[in-house]
Amino acid sequence: MESKQFYADDFYKNEEGKFYTGMYLENNPWIKSRYTWEKIENPYETLRGKTVRCEYSQIFYPDSSMLLCNAIMAVDECLYDHIENGSCWQYYDEEGNELDEEEAEEYEGEVKERGVDIFQYYLIDDATADRLMHCTDEIIFYSEELDLYVLGVTHFGTGWDYVDMEFVY
Repeated sequence: MESKQFYADDFYKNEEGKFYTGMYLENNPWIKSRYTWEKIENPYETLRGKTVRCEYSQIFYPDSSMLLCNAIMAVDECLYDHIENGSCWQYYDEEGNELDEEEAEEYEGEVKERGVDIFQYYLIDDATADRLMHCTDEIIFYSEELDLYVLGVTHFGTGWDYVDMEFVY
């Protein structure tokens, strides 16, 4: 049986050529009503390498193994020395526009940086870590102490079905 990239039964494309999951559209009716949608009949071929807007929860099902471990810093105090994916910093130009790390390095004006808050840590299996590292910019650490990957969750207080994100299919 083929392992799924993430949990979604339907994919849609709007007239701007942007891709969304059905769950994303159901949870965002204002987006759904704003565009005309075409259902993608063969997602594997059509979406390969494309960015899909989805809900955070969709990237972890059906085959992900996760264990909440908010006390990870007590177990591995060197965790932040082993960032495998994502960034623990956000960069802004003088007007407050967000820059990615490469843009911040090339920017000629003053760049302000701010640390990213991580609210939860999850131990994750190798397959989930690999998928997230190749398809998202989620913060992934590697704990040498535990020989496991750790996901740093940067949103707090919102159900994962209502947190938007992008996934490269």
